[in-house]
Amino acid sequence: MNPKEIKDRLKQYGLNLTLTRLKVLEVFLTKDRAVTYGELLKLTDKALDRITVYRTLKMFEELGIIHKIYTVSGLPNYALSHFEREQIVSNINQHLHFSCIKCKSVYCLDDQLVPAISLPDVYEIHSLNMVVIGICRNCNCG
Repeated sequence: MNPKEIKDRLKQYGLNLTLTRLKVLEVFLTKDRAVTYGELLKLTDKALDRITVYRTLKMFEELGIIHKIYTVSGLPNYALSHFEREQIVSNINQHLHFSCIKCKSVYCLDDQLVPAISLPDVYEIHSLNMVVIGICRNCNCG
């Protein structure tokens, strides 16, 4: 995705294109796995303010541009969500995540949907995080 397409996507969410937003979104668009906040800081320009990067991360999460994944390490990982606004609003695309015990990478398994969860009426689901733990394809082949 080029900078013009990124700018257009951000405009869909009512956001202006800033250097921090561009750099953060570029990381998510170029990675095939989830990243932690620490990794994100290392992968973005060193001149970016870490607080602004954190606020951008939180804003992107609140808007559904990215989503948070918790793994056994306890550190949240973040990955790009689908940009189709209807999917984000209706939470249709609840998918599995995979956490590798060797390399510590976390992947979205977009084609593996989370099974339907049925809870008693007294419970209200706000979020669902399903993580499969094992050895990833890169570590298995190496």
